[in-house]
Amino acid sequence: MITIDKRVLAIVLILVGGLALVVGRFFLGDTSSISEEPDIGNPKNPQVAEKETDPELGSIDDPQGKNPQIPTGPRTRFAGQVIDITTGLPVAEATVAFRNFKGSIPLGHSRTRSGGYFSVEVPEVMQAAVTVRAEGFAPSRWKWEEADLNQGAATSNTPAGELLLAIAPESVLWISVESPELDFTDDVLVESRVVEPRTPVEMGAPVPVPPVILEGPTQRLGGLIAGRHMVSIRSGSKVLARREIEIGEGEERDLVFRLGPSIQVSGSVLRNGQPVTGGTVQTWCRETQASATIPVSEFGQFEARLPSPGLWRFIWTSPTGNGEGTTLEQELFSDSEVVLSLNTGRIEGRVIGPVGESVIGLQGSLFGPRPFSFVTDEEGRFVIDNVPYGTYKWVFLQLPDRVFAQNRSFEVTGDQYEEFQFDGATELMITVFAARDEYSEPTLTNVPVYLLAENGEMSPLKRTQQPETFLWPRGGGVGVVYQRGWTPYFFSTGPSDFPLPIKATLQPAGEVTVTLVGLDGEVLANHPFKILPLSAPEIPEAWALRTTGPRGSSRVTLSPGQYEILADLDSGPASAVIFIEPKEATRLRLP
Repeated sequence: MITIDKRVLAIVLILVGGLALVVGRFFLGDTSSISEEPDIGNPKNPQVAEKETDPELGSIDDPQGKNPQIPTGPRTRFAGQVIDITTGLPVAEATVAFRNFKGSIPLGHSRTRSGGYFSVEVPEVMQAAVTVRAEGFAPSRWKWEEADLNQGAATSNTPAGELLLAIAPESVLWISVESPELDFTDDVLVESRVVEPRTPVEMGAPVPVPPVILEGPTQRLGGLIAGRHMVSIRSGSKVLARREIEIGEGEERDLVFRLGPSIQVSGSVLRNGQPVTGGTVQTWCRETQASATIPVSEFGQFEARLPSPGLWRFIWTSPTGNGEGTTLEQELFSDSEVVLSLNTGRIEGRVIGPVGESVIGLQGSLFGPRPFSFVTDEEGRFVIDNVPYGTYKWVFLQLPDRVFAQNRSFEVTGDQYEEFQFDGATELMITVFAARDEYSEPTLTNVPVYLLAENGEMSPLKRTQQPETFLWPRGGGVGVVYQRGWTPYFFSTGPSDFPLPIKATLQPAGEVTVTLVGLDGEVLANHPFKILPLSAPEIPEAWALRTTGPRGSSRVTLSPGQYEILADLDSGPASAVIFIEPKEATRLRLP
């Protein structure tokens, strides 16, 4: 038997492999130069597009571009031209990148030649996202899909081989921050978000511009499209300032943020005079739109360094996630201490029926500064703890049979007892006709019906099994057949145990939005005013006495005619005469 030493065998195999490699290179040549110098302008070489590591590019198997692989299978050819929308001239050296429709997977890219033309092959798709970037232009993105080819959509009305992509010159903001007394521990970032674009839809959707680090006294923020932008100055998680600015197409504008001097705030959060445990305080400044989120210690303490003086709002939120919180708004000019006080009470309540009987197992809610739910026990009672002070309204999910629940509210000022009693119900048989104008024949229609409370609150009537029959309080009241855009039809009834027929005819109405302004120029929220008919149909007192909403305005639908609006403001009595036209909306600002 012939034996061979294993060491000799290994050496022989290595020599044979090396000889094979040398012979292969001699006959086949070295092809490494092909991959080292890809021709990105050659449409016949689509593979090179997947070998770059641009964030918009990469490969399907490797979105980060670290290990690009060439996809296999059928391919779709995209070709077209990129032009400047302002001149109509072609744009050379623009990058046209393709991704899947959601934009999560790169498919391929190409660069435009001297005539603005491009051509690229990507894995076969029925839809794609196309992004165009070029130096000096705002990046834009289009959605392409074959289903839209025959629908005339401005962004996808051409086949894959004939794409015409128009881009606009970039708008530029030069950002300056004047803050001599502020010392930032983190980098200061500048970012812009499009609030309302002003560019045509043919130019595609805007591409978000990443934030940039503020370096030096002035920082250039380019690549923006024309329109309204929200520009923010950030340091870490804190927003130091925020401002809206309008910028035109290809325009350059200066934007200066003036911050400081900074204010050190030490604060505490108390519930009924005792420190709370944990949570967060959100700070917000009305003038600069600055904001930050600050943790609260287990002893109810927090500290914040505010970037500038102003009217600051502090909002504490409970860590339990139950909606508990409180708000403080205070003008600050120097280092200060603030206290956020949350006062709560205990509500013992009872729900009873029309004749005083207990309503058992009823699900109800209290809506106010914080919502609460309850279920009545065998005696119709319930208990709710830690109810923040404020105004609460009763709401019931399922009403007992043949009862009526008016809108009722109460004020929480401490530990107290509250009752809600349902009204007995009768029926309203309502027939409603509506006429588009004085020449049209009225037609039968279904319109909501409400009970009007003395303070103007509207309780919707519950329908019975008959579409035109509603439940109505047995004791009577004032009601309104009302739908926005139509004349309100008012009616009143006395006590009744029998069904009551109501016939209403509606015609087009107008509306007025009343805004009340105080002496300092701020709108007055939750402020009363009165509507007095001059040459118009009479309206009930509950409809004439109105209150502005939380934002300082109130919208009222009225029959056509002349009215006077009256209000007592902090600057004195104010009034105005308006004329309501059918189908028209009017705005009134007092004084």
